[in-house]
Amino acid sequence: MKIRQANFKDLSKLVELFDLYRQFYGQNSDLEGANQFLLERMEHGQSIIFIAEDPETQAFAGFTQLYPVFSSISMQRSYLLNDLYVKQNYRKQGIAKQLINEAKSFTKTFGGKGLELSTSMHNKEARSLYGKEGFAEETEFLTYFWKSN
Repeated sequence: MKIRQANFKDLSKLVELFDLYRQFYGQNSDLEGANQFLLERMEHGQSIIFIAEDPETQAFAGFTQLYPVFSSISMQRSYLLNDLYVKQNYRKQGIAKQLINEAKSFTKTFGGKGLELSTSMHNKEARSLYGKEGFAEETEFLTYFWKSN
């Protein structure tokens, strides 16, 4: 599997993956909305997207999307690993691990403090993988969220 950073030429195939990812988390399919969302992230340099591409078929097997965040306390940049998805027929082949390792490498290369992520409490497979990949469950800080509507 080839892991590489996505570019504008990848958008149409990436939109399909992104839509499947959102459906995995209970959202309705919205290809037009997914296209607009990803296009805006790319146009404004607001995220870094890595794709797993099958070298034989050029099919996209999975992706991860990172968002830069900043800490005033440490005065450093970190990255939020917000999305990680591998298509059903490509699972159990180590692709998620490859995508995580690419995100780690990118973070180190660009001087990031680290990677932060969250997942559903019920996503046991992902939680197991994250633990194996060196992610520690946060116990020092509580996370709160204010919903605007």
